Amino acid sequence: MKSYCVTAFGEPLQALDQPTPAPKGAEVLLKVSAAGVCHSDLHLADGGYDIGHGKMLKLADRGISLPLTMGHEVVGEVVATGPDAAGVKPGDVRLVFPWIGCGQCPACRRGTENLCSAPNCIGVHRAGGYADHVLVPDAKYLIEIAPLTPAQAAPFACSGPTASALLFPASYQ
Repeated sequence: MKSYCVTAFGEPLQALDQPTPAPKGAEVLLKVSAAGVCHSDLHLADGGYDIGHGKMLKLADRGISLPLTMGHEVVGEVVATGPDAAGVKPGDVRLVFPWIGCGQCPACRRGTENLCSAPNCIGVHRAGGYADHVLVPDAKYLIEIAPLTPAQAAPFACSGPTASALLFPASYQ
């Protein structure tokens, strides 16, 4: 598969040919239909965030390794599933919930993986949607988008959970 990756912070993305992953267990492979560009992607490509007063939060110091296939705002068509995947089938078009956690901490156990202190997020900690395909660890991270188009739905992967946490804070406690 073709991936567009950060291979050096502060440099343009590089096109890399990588093996297309084969889903195992509960994993789901999607052919990417749309991937949004978020302001966070610009910081990822630069290698960090300016946190003021001349200080930089460096992603390399936070466990982000290269090459990195960014893209956390992703919609794709299911093309393959692992034997334990449930609830989706090839041909389904889904939005990917990118804020995947460790699955073990208190935040993850209460269903707020977006607040996990040891995240495994799509397009940040694991390969994202700036590629032909994206591997999602479980179908539970896939959301039906109808009646929206993939291009309309993709940005909701980032802004949707953020807005939900602000509008419905009791759901995230």
